[in-house]
Amino acid sequence: MRLRDRFAEVLRAPWTPIALLAVVSVLSLAARVAWLSDPCANPCRGPAAHSLIFDEVYYVNAARRIDGIAVPHNQSYAGDPAGQDSNSEHPQFVKLVIAGAIKLFGDGPFAWRIGSVLFGSLAILGMFALARAGGASRWCSLLAATLMASDNLLLVHGRIATLDIYVVTFMIWAAALYLRGHPISSGVVLGVGATAKLVAPYLLLILALVELLRHRRAVLGAAGRALATLTAVATAVYLAVLAVFDRIAPPYDPQTGTTITGGPFAHTAHMFSYAAGQTSPHGPKGIASYPWEWLIDLKPINYLNVTVTSGSSRTSTVHFLGLVSPPMLLFALPALALALYAGWRGGLEIDAVAVAWFCGSWLPFVALSLFWQRTSYLYYMVIVMPGIYLALARLFSRAWMPRWVLGGWLTLVAAAVVLCYPFVALPAVSL
Repeated sequence: MRLRDRFAEVLRAPWTPIALLAVVSVLSLAARVAWLSDPCANPCRGPAAHSLIFDEVYYVNAARRIDGIAVPHNQSYAGDPAGQDSNSEHPQFVKLVIAGAIKLFGDGPFAWRIGSVLFGSLAILGMFALARAGGASRWCSLLAATLMASDNLLLVHGRIATLDIYVVTFMIWAAALYLRGHPISSGVVLGVGATAKLVAPYLLLILALVELLRHRRAVLGAAGRALATLTAVATAVYLAVLAVFDRIAPPYDPQTGTTITGGPFAHTAHMFSYAAGQTSPHGPKGIASYPWEWLIDLKPINYLNVTVTSGSSRTSTVHFLGLVSPPMLLFALPALALALYAGWRGGLEIDAVAVAWFCGSWLPFVALSLFWQRTSYLYYMVIVMPGIYLALARLFSRAWMPRWVLGGWLTLVAAAVVLCYPFVALPAVSL
């Protein structure tokens, strides 16, 4: 057998996409674990020498106070009560994960970030599972997972101690379970996910839109019962788990200096009240941005800048830059438009899921911004991106798509991974 024929046979083998998914997962894990402890002061001694990146200053410090560890006096939550969650505007799940890791591994970067690393890997596998649950081929599903692994925004959040990678992972797996016909299991996963961040219930809107696209009419009958079951289970699980978390790490409000009592309903009301107060009536300031600006990466976020001196007169700057992969955004809207057309015409379920995911997770931010002037940030796109990954995977895996176009586009995606990687230094400049 000729080498070319053997290669074609390997590509046709059903196990090949699974093997490549394993390769993608390992490479992504390596990229997110590399230099996990950086940046660190010189000499690098103790937790104080390690820089907290972006909103880690809130979640890591809240976890420290839950563990009773002192927080540096100039940082968030210094002096707040030990054993309580000072970051009460969000549920406790992620902070308890960080607090538990600190107890196991000590107060350092590995403990702060290992949860995000693991959930980032679960999210990539979840993208494959979600695409397959939507009827996509293994190759299309592999492409969707690869896009998630290659997106700078997801790569950065998959290695820093923030909430978003946790909640998007729960949403992806809950959606995959629902599409497989398991609304109860989906509800359990979604309910726990809501204790990571309160955007998780956007999945209910996403799935309602999926059913509307699939049936082209009001969600009734079996679809309605499945959604009702999912909603009831998710609500019950959320309230039960939050009640337990409120006992483990009672929510504390630094603004009023009081512990929030009254159980999960009072805590949830506090979270909604806090969120309602985050407004920009005169337009976004600083790193804040409008949701429609996210679609063109108009305001990337510098999560952290690190200046490295090389010799006596030259420096280079390393950016923890938060932005969506530009080659992906370039084709995002056309891919979504094609998915809408295909989904309406009765295409694969993945077409409906892609459009519904984008609309159900992005449009709420648009509405909040337009009607209530709510402050929003580019990193909110973390929960929106799965719909874009699915739409792009469908676009570039269609039978009529020339393979050279796919290859050229993936080359651009790979180049963006390298250029946007947090530890790639910009060219040195003279002082």
